[in-house]
Amino acid sequence: MTGLSTLSDLLARLERWASRFLVVGFVALIVTNVGMRYVLGRPIVFAEEVAAIMLVWLAFVSISISIHDRRQIGVTLLTERLAPQLRHIVDLVVLALVAAILATLLWASVKWVLSPAVAFEQIITLGWAKSPFYWIVPIFSACALIHVLADLSEGIAGRQNIELATEKESVE
Repeated sequence: MTGLSTLSDLLARLERWASRFLVVGFVALIVTNVGMRYVLGRPIVFAEEVAAIMLVWLAFVSISISIHDRRQIGVTLLTERLAPQLRHIVDLVVLALVAAILATLLWASVKWVLSPAVAFEQIITLGWAKSPFYWIVPIFSACALIHVLADLSEGIAGRQNIELATEKESVE
């Protein structure tokens, strides 16, 4: 196991905790808001906006976890008919392409979050800047990139089967 694989596993563990926190926070916020609305007649004004932000963060964190665990949907109609060595090469090429896309997304999303246009956006009900909440896109890109690069390094070194159609053992 490489240092990159260890980092990927640690990140996945952190992402799992973050996703749990987001789910619990989202449910607590919605339940509290419903209670406030129907029991006290005074809903939490910002609840819907904050809940939407939490769902977006949860989606990105969950996608990164699924990349780590290799639980993405895959079409194996062609690759399952290939010889094992050729399938391995195709999987390495696919991982390299995914890494390139994630690196591009990381670069573009950092540039976007730091842009003056984003600096003016605010959460209407709270008056807070939205830019800190938009950092989930670069965070996701960096974490997913680490997961993919870890798989790619393990696959190149031949230490781990990186067949994209199979599941990697989850580290809890």
